Amino acid sequence: MPRIPRAIIDEMVAHARADLPNEACGIVHAREGVPVASYRVKNAAASPYRYLMDPMQQYRLETQRDESGETLFAIYHSHVASEGRPSQTDRRQAFFPPAQDDNDFDRDPAYPGTWYILVSLAEEPPTVRAFQVSRGGIVDEEPIETATLLSVLAAAASLVYRWVRARWPWLFW
Repeated sequence: MPRIPRAIIDEMVAHARADLPNEACGIVHAREGVPVASYRVKNAAASPYRYLMDPMQQYRLETQRDESGETLFAIYHSHVASEGRPSQTDRRQAFFPPAQDDNDFDRDPAYPGTWYILVSLAEEPPTVRAFQVSRGGIVDEEPIETATLLSVLAAAASLVYRWVRARWPWLFW
């Protein structure tokens, strides 16, 4: 179950609204499995029916992750008038190169273990749903647990505790 801070969810929804009438898309980075930031990426398709992340922005964000030690937590995009479920096009785009048809899913997706988050503006308030795409193009939905600031701070404190304990175990005897 993905645990995502409310501020990041709110940012994805704000981005989806700001990019109307087109679909919005972006990336969420994590540190130690905890989402820390969302990044808006230009929809190079400029379409209300599909998205295509600007390749240069996507490359810069991958470089930034490599340099900072962060990881890819999620890829998000919006649906402007349909429910928040991955379309056939969305499923195909989860693979590289994109799957051509239903017989082209017999491989791992481009980013295994990454969450695909859909923000649907079809109703008010918008819905935000998380999915994982696996070999075979299988899509599994998981409920999102909204992390509050307190739970994020608790998770960060736990990470610091484990880090200190691993390096200086004699402090805890």
